[in-house]
Amino acid sequence: MLEERRAELSTFAEEIKRARAKVRRLEHQRDQVQGVVQELEALIAPVRRMPTDIMAKVFEYCVWDQSIPTADPRMAQLLLAQVCRSWRHLLFSLPCLWTALQLDLPSGTQHWKALAQSKSLSMHVWLSRAKTLPISLFLNHAKGSAIPWHALVHLDKEILTLSCRLKDLSLHLSLQSLTCLLAFTWRPLPYLEHLELQNSNPLPTNEDPPLIVLHSAPSLKSLSLSWCSLDLRGFQIPWAQLQHLNLEYDASSFWNPVHSDYLQTLACCPNLTTLFLGIGTPISDVHPVHTESVTLPHVHTFKLSIYVQTQYLQHVFDALHMPQLRHFDIKNVSLALGSFSGQTECLPFVARCAETLESVCFSRLDIADAVLLPCLAQLHRLKTLSFLPGVLRLNHGLVTALHENECVCPALEALHLRCSSVVPVEAIIRLVASRCETTPKLKQFSLQFVTFEYGLDTKDDKIEQVQARLKEYVEGGLQLVLTQSSSSSG
Repeated sequence: MLEERRAELSTFAEEIKRARAKVRRLEHQRDQVQGVVQELEALIAPVRRMPTDIMAKVFEYCVWDQSIPTADPRMAQLLLAQVCRSWRHLLFSLPCLWTALQLDLPSGTQHWKALAQSKSLSMHVWLSRAKTLPISLFLNHAKGSAIPWHALVHLDKEILTLSCRLKDLSLHLSLQSLTCLLAFTWRPLPYLEHLELQNSNPLPTNEDPPLIVLHSAPSLKSLSLSWCSLDLRGFQIPWAQLQHLNLEYDASSFWNPVHSDYLQTLACCPNLTTLFLGIGTPISDVHPVHTESVTLPHVHTFKLSIYVQTQYLQHVFDALHMPQLRHFDIKNVSLALGSFSGQTECLPFVARCAETLESVCFSRLDIADAVLLPCLAQLHRLKTLSFLPGVLRLNHGLVTALHENECVCPALEALHLRCSSVVPVEAIIRLVASRCETTPKLKQFSLQFVTFEYGLDTKDDKIEQVQARLKEYVEGGLQLVLTQSSSSSG
């Protein structure tokens, strides 16, 4: 009986083995057929029947969803080119997808020659695919070791070759590197619309930038220059055709920027629409008794950063006239904790622009309520007000005044304030309620509570109280933002 049972087991094992082999064979045949099915389904997929012009438009949206393309295989252009042969062919046949490139130079390397050759080749290959279209080039070198001269030569030659097609050029490099990359200014620049030259050196320096002489740039509309020392007197730039001018320092407040008299330059810029200035110490003496008016009839946005308090600041506000100004932003970026003496130099200028101003921002300016309110009372068209004083003048008079005097900024739709944490909750509620129940209705309200205590990890109870009391207005559409910070971070 045992032998018979063993024989039966052997028979079953053989049958199972044959069955498993058949299953594997059927599974293999199934996988082959399934692969063919997938290939056939891919062939009839809608994306393969998509007209080329529509696919080109899709690629454009995909590529330009990036702010600045980089020569990175993980980015849109090169990533899409890896999908299939037809996509790669289509991408390389669309010059409009290759008109912009950002090259980031590493902060430190021991192989600058090979790196410069590689970057130059990448730049050449990438932008050559744009055919004859105008191009945009962004070259950035973070803080670190200096770029050697032989490496800059490679980059300079490539930029010079591309100069006749440049539409936007942005160079964020050290002052020494920028000096070596200005050969393009001697060539005709028929398409150049925007030029940005920024010193990326994190340490202050008193070196003047090289003279910028543009021999031919008939399309230039935007200029941005950023150095710690900025003497514009020898620059030859078509100022009269500029619409956007940025002379605002993108640097630490530890810097003590110096510059030539901006008014002499602005007098040559009658077509400006936006103006950003960083005011420090003028290089040459400016005599206020000889103030000449400078009118910029088309400027609608004026942003000002104050690095140091000098008599020149008052001189600038006395001379400037902007009859179409709609947005004004002034910020104290100096290291001075608290206030300069008064910080009210801008108020007469604001009052002159009262008939057109729609938004005003005072940041780290310590202006007393008694001085600020008469100015605000003249801004009948103001829609957005930001008053973010320094920690030494976190007064609450403005909260009460804007509630009690509805004639002050009657068109207000957005209000941003900074107060100390002792501001009464009732005062906040009354202000928001009164402004939400008038026409036009307040749409945005943000309030930052500044505390002089350190190490706060929990949310202030006052924030919860205000949120609860204003819940009905939030449900009615009010955008409410309440935050808290210590005085050290203000």
